[in-house]
Amino acid sequence: MTLTAPRIAHGETKLVPSLAVSERYDSNVFFIPGRNVEDYVTNISPQVTVDHKGRLIDGTVRGGATAEVYVKNPGLNYVAANGGMTLNLDNAVSQLVRGAGLKLSDTFYFTPQPPAFVTPAAGSQVSEAFVRGIQAARANSFTNAGLATGSYNLSPRVDLQATYMHQRIHFGTAFVSPTTGRFFNTTFQTVNAGPLLKVSPLDTLALTYQYQQAEFSQGSGGGGFHSHGGLMGWTRSFTPTLTANVAAGMTVIEPSERVQYLVTASLDRKLQNTDASLSYSRGVYPSFFISGLPLLSQVVTATVAHRLTELLTVTANGNYAKNESVPTPLLSYESYWVTVGLNYKVSRILTTALSYTNSEYKQHFSGLNARFDRNMVMVMLTAEWN
Repeated sequence: MTLTAPRIAHGETKLVPSLAVSERYDSNVFFIPGRNVEDYVTNISPQVTVDHKGRLIDGTVRGGATAEVYVKNPGLNYVAANGGMTLNLDNAVSQLVRGAGLKLSDTFYFTPQPPAFVTPAAGSQVSEAFVRGIQAARANSFTNAGLATGSYNLSPRVDLQATYMHQRIHFGTAFVSPTTGRFFNTTFQTVNAGPLLKVSPLDTLALTYQYQQAEFSQGSGGGGFHSHGGLMGWTRSFTPTLTANVAAGMTVIEPSERVQYLVTASLDRKLQNTDASLSYSRGVYPSFFISGLPLLSQVVTATVAHRLTELLTVTANGNYAKNESVPTPLLSYESYWVTVGLNYKVSRILTTALSYTNSEYKQHFSGLNARFDRNMVMVMLTAEWN
């Protein structure tokens, strides 16, 4: 159940407190193979969001806590914190340098159940590098992701852009012993830079240099790796309701000096009653579980939301991931996650939802295999004061 208090507005600042409550059946709360791993869970999540729109600065600050209570395993009960902020400093920076812009964001998330995929209910609290379909066993984890994006308008058709992202995940108490390997505190940094060309009113071309660096503070594989390469991207708005994006390139992984190709692609379609998206990405990311190694990671994501009536919507979300260590195929992960649900708008502020999730995870390391699945049924109420 989610109850949201009315927003308090003062000038261009809005304060939105909220409270979310859900009930779920979870067939595997430890994320390991075995028996007696199911439970019934109550989730309570108070949150506060502050939005500010000013002449020079726009920003959002959010924070809150999540508490979960377990019927069969009360030792798993926990209270965790999350938060984040985004700042749009384009107007302020352009006062100093005409045509320049700057955006900043940062998120943190503490949880004893690190997610394998970004889910619609959870949003994107965990950074992309750590939601590539790898389901670590249950353990306390802290993730933080900071992003800075700078831009400069060189001409009406050419923008220069550069981004820097700093992502890290740290592990604490483990509630169960992993079947193989262990956890590795991981820091992952990414730099992207290059021109953005508006070749037509409907087409945009991007040329990007990319540098990545991963460090394992407790890990193996030489303590980390780095990669550098380039991508060429193209975005086209075919119609106001259909947009496609594709980027491809190469990267060199050091110290192995192996070359891998990179791909990202997405297709978004918005119709009167249906929203749909499909995306694929192939990149190099760090493994933070079992063994600290570079992974060639591939993830496919599809989402569909169809409004049956003005009040009733059916949704579906699916993810598939394949991760393999490079250059030596010592470690691999394969997983999928599918969620189907119904959302019903009870009133102007209140929505109820029912969802079912099925997921499966496979791991292979040095000839050892592990597999487990997870099923969840969730009932949730949400209220938004807009």
